[in-house]
Amino acid sequence: MQTQSVEFYSNINPLVGLSAKTLRLYSALEVFRNETDSLEKPEWFRTPNRDELLEKVGFSKIEIDKGITELIDAELLQIQDRNSDQWYCLK
Repeated sequence: MQTQSVEFYSNINPLVGLSAKTLRLYSALEVFRNETDSLEKPEWFRTPNRDELLEKVGFSKIEIDKGITELIDAELLQIQDRNSDQWYCLK
């Protein structure tokens, strides 16, 4: 049986190949989505006190920034600024 590369599987599922911390961050952001979604666009949500809350569950500021970048690069996360708030959309 021929084995496929990580890139092959990441094309099928973009979560493949992400670091464990980034996968944990993705799950943590999923919790935010369920708590603070937008009324006009339910796929978008805010994360009030994002860094403070994530630091309480074991993320450092550097890990948060790196994980956000990885999620954006994997096209799993979009960020918009609206009314001086950041809004997020997870894929």
